[in-house]
Amino acid sequence: MAHTYRDHPDPKKRKGPPKKKLEKPEPKEIWVGDTAVIEKHFLHLTRLLRDEERSERDRYKSDFLEKKPEDRERGGKAIYRLDLLEVHYNPSGQKLLTFALKTKRPLPRYSLGTGDIVRLSGFRTPEAECPMGAVYERDRMRITVAFNGRLPPWIDREDSFQLAAAENLSTFERMHEAIRLVKEADHSRIAVFRDISLGLRKPKLDDPVPVSGFPFLDLTLNETQKKAVCMASEARDILLIHGPPGTGKTRVLIEIIRQAVSRGETVLVSAPSNAACDNLVEGLAFYQTPVTRLGQPARVSERIREHTFSYKLAAHPYAKMIGENEARLEQLSRQKERRQIRRTYEWEERKEMRAEIERLRIDIKDLRSRIFKQVWNASDIVVATHVGAADPLIKAKKFDWVIIDEATQGVEPSTWIPLCRAGKVIMAGDHCQLPPTVQSPRQGKDSLRFTLFERLHEKLGHASKVRLERQYRMHEAIMDFPSREFYEKRLIADESVKRHKLTDLPFVKDETLNDPSAMFLDTAGLGYEEEAEEGTGSHANPEEARLVVKTLGTILAAGVRPRDIAVISPYSAQVKLLTDLIVGDNRDPGEMGELEIDSVDAFQGREKEVVLVSLVRSNPEGEIGFLADTRRMNVAMTRAKRKLILVGDSATLCRLPFYDNLLKYTESVGGYRSAWE
Repeated sequence: MAHTYRDHPDPKKRKGPPKKKLEKPEPKEIWVGDTAVIEKHFLHLTRLLRDEERSERDRYKSDFLEKKPEDRERGGKAIYRLDLLEVHYNPSGQKLLTFALKTKRPLPRYSLGTGDIVRLSGFRTPEAECPMGAVYERDRMRITVAFNGRLPPWIDREDSFQLAAAENLSTFERMHEAIRLVKEADHSRIAVFRDISLGLRKPKLDDPVPVSGFPFLDLTLNETQKKAVCMASEARDILLIHGPPGTGKTRVLIEIIRQAVSRGETVLVSAPSNAACDNLVEGLAFYQTPVTRLGQPARVSERIREHTFSYKLAAHPYAKMIGENEARLEQLSRQKERRQIRRTYEWEERKEMRAEIERLRIDIKDLRSRIFKQVWNASDIVVATHVGAADPLIKAKKFDWVIIDEATQGVEPSTWIPLCRAGKVIMAGDHCQLPPTVQSPRQGKDSLRFTLFERLHEKLGHASKVRLERQYRMHEAIMDFPSREFYEKRLIADESVKRHKLTDLPFVKDETLNDPSAMFLDTAGLGYEEEAEEGTGSHANPEEARLVVKTLGTILAAGVRPRDIAVISPYSAQVKLLTDLIVGDNRDPGEMGELEIDSVDAFQGREKEVVLVSLVRSNPEGEIGFLADTRRMNVAMTRAKRKLILVGDSATLCRLPFYDNLLKYTESVGGYRSAWE
């Protein structure tokens, strides 16, 4: 039976492992060589970050100064010819503007999405007058953007709008500042973490904490997960948790966080993306654990907005009093203005009105300050993205723990931002999946793709890192090949998923769908050649896409629900093509709207019962582009729970040994099919 928060109604009174006070680090004898190592590393990191900043500027320049508007729109970077439908406000007081296409057609599905930073402009609007906002929400027909502060007056006169993705250079400023702070740190916790990461110091450990007798809150954890929780308690400096697909990494982090809070400790939880942060907030909220999500409401999932700092401020009992005072202040200000124009009030009346206006302003300021302090002081768990952790609120507060999730998806400079606030660090991730997305062409260890987690994983001993090995997602036939190629054959399929099949699902009756669970549908020899998308450089394969749609039709006809299926591809052009073929321009796609079609990169961290993967590349030269990074295939293959179908051209792909091994594996489990059949 699942263990819930209600089993421990007052976690503050529950006795767990005693809180260990972290001593101030002992002064370490500094060698000239140590200083040289620190200088060299952070100088190199600064250069890499400047290269990335330059690449980002060049990309922005290419997208918005050199491309035609139709190419920008086709590339998902802009939406043109929009009507303004509505102006309203969210609970945090941000102004929301809702737009729709003038043509009354659906918005491009593969364009701007929730959380994206955008610039609003009109016909011939000067760039200096174009406000920046964040996409608050969108559906098939409408897109809503949130703005802070006043909007320019031209918006009231404009009748045609456009939204375009905007560059956000403040991210780079925050990362440069973090590099400076870490490099210059001396006799502080961040200096300890820096030196550990460079191999200049070894992490400290407390006495081993036995699993037996440990007061776990989640009683359903497996032995490896329990070991990770105990190792987190032993670590005085840092612990790495390597979490392969489906092994319950987030669940372990939630247990560690709940344990810390039960001892009265404070925790900063951070991840590179808003989606990863929201996932952790949702997990903590399930156990009714109080948590505060810091960040723009527009970039936070609607499911957890009630946990945001701004929402809590707006929901505070004093917020209503502030609203009443502001309404009264506005009323008095208008009265004063009208009477000044008409010259109809005496000096005494003017004096009384000025005094009341001043009193209201002081009361509003005081109430805001009190709300702010009450909400913030009650926030024992704060969740923010790496860049969001540069918020002055967080910078002014020290945390007993900093927990980093998806640590292999954040570039090193961004990861240092939350670490600057740490007493003790837990980092969780999987360096066998996709690295951070960067624009610079540099590869390997000489690039921002090589993360802080990876470097620590190479340097730390076994007492400071642990790998989770029991997975709860994939049929063992889907799991075996990734386990062999990426995880030293160490992954174990839990009995609950080891042999689960599609006909275990409601309404699925076709037994022929069950075996094999892992398939490769080979298009070699059929002439399904790839095409380059104009203006983006991405690739599509129309004939392969039609084969994927045909295969999808067979699965749907067998009774599998659209919501249980994902169709993914490494290439955005193929994603767009598949979207057009499967959903088209239907305003009301019904159940088919629940079928997910996305890129492999965007689907990392997700799962579905059935996953179809369109590999696209098919050419006489055997060029496979970024499919050569086999970590992308690891992500693609490990999203499926009961059925994985890979569609591709073996003649092109198998020039790389990895794909040759994959083809041989599917043959060995009876999963190879030629599209000729």
